[in-house]
Amino acid sequence: MRVEMSKTKRTLCLVALMLTNLAVMNDLVVIPVISNLYGEFADHMGLVNYIVSGPALIIVLTSLLASFLCKKLDKKVVLIIGGIFFTVGLILGVMMVNPYYMAFMRTLVGIGAGIEQVVAVSMIADVYEDENERAKATGYYNATMSFVGIAYSYLAGVLANSGVWKNAFMCYWAAIPMLIFLFLFVPSVKPDKNVQETGDGSKESLGSRFWVLEISWFIANLLFGATVLYYVAVYVSENLLGDVAFTGMATSVKQIVGFILCLFFGGIYKVLKRNTITVSYFIAAVTLVFMVVSPSRFSAVVIATICGCCYKVVFSYMYAHGFSLVPASRIDDSVGITTAVYGIGTFCSTYFATWLMGVMHTDRATETWMVAAVLFAVLGVVEVFLTISERKNVQK
Repeated sequence: MRVEMSKTKRTLCLVALMLTNLAVMNDLVVIPVISNLYGEFADHMGLVNYIVSGPALIIVLTSLLASFLCKKLDKKVVLIIGGIFFTVGLILGVMMVNPYYMAFMRTLVGIGAGIEQVVAVSMIADVYEDENERAKATGYYNATMSFVGIAYSYLAGVLANSGVWKNAFMCYWAAIPMLIFLFLFVPSVKPDKNVQETGDGSKESLGSRFWVLEISWFIANLLFGATVLYYVAVYVSENLLGDVAFTGMATSVKQIVGFILCLFFGGIYKVLKRNTITVSYFIAAVTLVFMVVSPSRFSAVVIATICGCCYKVVFSYMYAHGFSLVPASRIDDSVGITTAVYGIGTFCSTYFATWLMGVMHTDRATETWMVAAVLFAVLGVVEVFLTISERKNVQK
């Protein structure tokens, strides 16, 4: 549904939507203290896995629910409901240092984060109809995601290094101003009553190309999550490269560069278009190989940053390009599905990492990154063949 707004109101709306990244990037506060969580709850490894990546599983369900709710309710109302769940789950998250309590509160976080991400990205499509303008706005949205990650990672590392790891969760108080902005600047977007249907009354098809891209997106989330997204702290620890503060700094550097990259994503997408995701997969493969072969502080900061930025590009591509693959009547559904796939892949990533360690008979996650590198290369090759096939079809 197209939303007509003045330039000033549109800008304020985009700022409010960008602040929802406080929900989307909540994991960045947890990453610097993952080792502390495993040490604190050594007898509850399964629960720790859930505390770390469980919200991603909840995002799967709530993202699909959010897509449904957007067809029934005002999107602003849905967005605020998600913000309330998120804020309560985070601010009260460590009121008790108990694995069961923390797992429950992280569930509330997942509910809020799933709703926020789907509705915010969907509203960008409502406010920015032109594909290039939408790509720019998506880039800005993801740049804010990186900026929030910078602040979260750095502050969490510093606060946790004070001697009390749960102090890292103080970062989450920023959710309160986010709620205020949502109330004040997000416009009302009622359900579109003019949804097109096919002749037999069913919805328009999303298309096979969309589903192929979603499979690739699932695998990418699985691989990125099992390496540079969740396991930088483990990489640093396994290779004796530094402490929690160094991990926080390394993660912050990754987010800073990612922030700059996302600001220019509109230009990158305009030039590379279909090849954006292909290039990202090949770069991710090469960087992971380098990190395994030559572990060092340089690798943990510079090479991990390059690999992490590939995820930023793929993430932006999925939402900016994904809209162009589906009918206008299915945009909300495509956002919900893309976010759900993101949640499934991210949730499974920690379990995939530990499973792979078992298969390879190693107690070090670093060695498993070579497998991830090979799989990234495979994804890149598949995209090359798909691009060639699509060009041939166009020529016909």
